[in-house]
Amino acid sequence: MLITDEYKKYKRIFRYYLLRALLSGIEALPVKVLPKLKLLLLKVFPVFWKKELLRAEKLLPEEFAQNKNAILKKMLENQVLTILEVLFYEKLVEAKKDFVTVVGKEHLKRALDLKRGIIILTAHYCNWELLGYELVKMGLPLVVVARAQAVSQMTELMNSYRNKRGVRVLMSDTVTDALSILKSGGALGLLTDLNAREHGYQVEFFGKKASFYSTPVVLSVRSGAPVVPTFIERSTQGNMIIRFEEPLKWAKDETMKQRIQKYAICYEKAFRNKPQFWCWFHERYQFAELGKAR
Repeated sequence: MLITDEYKKYKRIFRYYLLRALLSGIEALPVKVLPKLKLLLLKVFPVFWKKELLRAEKLLPEEFAQNKNAILKKMLENQVLTILEVLFYEKLVEAKKDFVTVVGKEHLKRALDLKRGIIILTAHYCNWELLGYELVKMGLPLVVVARAQAVSQMTELMNSYRNKRGVRVLMSDTVTDALSILKSGGALGLLTDLNAREHGYQVEFFGKKASFYSTPVVLSVRSGAPVVPTFIERSTQGNMIIRFEEPLKWAKDETMKQRIQKYAICYEKAFRNKPQFWCWFHERYQFAELGKAR
């Protein structure tokens, strides 16, 4: 077990330094080289992501079986493009004035008009990092709750890109800090699509039991802040589309599990619509039985 853990640690550190080496050369390049870089990285990534790709193939729901290979291929392409778009963000925005469009602004306005802060509920879907940058440009005082990466260097690297583009990071899941942000009228970004295990509740997700965090519900109920499901998608032309959905509503007689199921359904709907954009290699069902059943 110790040997396996050590192997994983050094493998992740190696990935980090490989990425750093790539970054040092890539960021100075013009945006026109992006298609060639994409093709290059699509050859490199399967070597280092072999285990993740095998896991994604295993975890992809049966309903996608007919298009499995195409979905997994596009998922890998999305991961490569996400990295490149983070690196080339300013250059892409400058080169393409219509690089980002927004739909569902009325839902965002309705939530902001309540003046109770706002919870942006998104996922590791398409380019979630770029979504944060764009929300800041729209004038939202965004703070994202982030969990540490497996190696501290990677956490520092990701946060450096967030910070220089105006996204504040809360490296904690403490309710007190998050409530303070909401009560001051801030926008809190949450990605709660990962496995909550013993910290969550068991709800249905693509026909199986999965453990989801109660965080969005707890923060919303305590602060009065609306939860706005928000997703970013890449069009076939390569442009980005931000989609704000109708704020979630909680009924007084609902249980915590029923409320969590509501937001899990939002995730499922988005992932089913564009399955190539979600990271299917996340182990969503393992130890789901540790989550609260009611």
